[in-house]
Amino acid sequence: MVSHRELILPSLLWIGILGLQAASLQHSATLKSFNGIINECSSYLSPGGGSCSDRCLGLVGRFWNDTVARPSVSVGRFYRPDPCDQDYINRTLDCICDTVLPVPRNDICQRASNGLQCYRYQYGRLVASDPLYVGITPLQSQQVFQECSQMLSLSPVQLQQIAQSGYSNSPEGSCLVRCYLIRAGLYTDSHGPDIARFAVQCEGYDDAYEASVGKCYQELKLKQLDNCTLAARMYDECIQSNKLSNSNIDIVSLLVGLVTGFIPVGK
Repeated sequence: MVSHRELILPSLLWIGILGLQAASLQHSATLKSFNGIINECSSYLSPGGGSCSDRCLGLVGRFWNDTVARPSVSVGRFYRPDPCDQDYINRTLDCICDTVLPVPRNDICQRASNGLQCYRYQYGRLVASDPLYVGITPLQSQQVFQECSQMLSLSPVQLQQIAQSGYSNSPEGSCLVRCYLIRAGLYTDSHGPDIARFAVQCEGYDDAYEASVGKCYQELKLKQLDNCTLAARMYDECIQSNKLSNSNIDIVSLLVGLVTGFIPVGK
């Protein structure tokens, strides 16, 4: 015999999902223009900014990491190459090899400045005023996960069960992943993954990556999965398992963080 609790829990979950349909329209994605990034850095740094102003641009725009100490290819989204220029990528890479890599790794400000100069003069025309996606940080991801667990009315016990058994092994876990992706501005039920944003987030910044994610998602859609399962499997199979990128979205760590209060650290 089915208990009242067994009937109520799925109903509450779906009520939460329906509520999410409206709430998710206000996603947490961050959009910044290059001019906006410049203005933001000018408020942080002393007048002139010195040689570290370009590093600030990279940190705010999230295309610079002190550990890697060279610009991420995602900075290219702020530049528009000439359609007739077939060699801009090679020129930019050559410039980085010649002017960034020889600089000592501890001179991060100079490396950042030289790297951004390569994109300024070799890659293409700066797109200064268009607001573009800026990748979500681990701290922001933790906040989004917290919001989603509240919207879906998931208790600490349920979150612990999801973390232990795996998010893809329960409707609650799959719906939590779907909520996170929607709130992070990376996914919608109507259009699927925002491949351009995933390319920035996961540094899969080439045509092959975008084609592989699109193909993977279309194959999953043919299986006629429910919305939560489709979103969770898209994350697992099209993003995390994609060999053409470096996904820095670790949902397992985010789940553990919700249960333990530990905030994952990353770029």
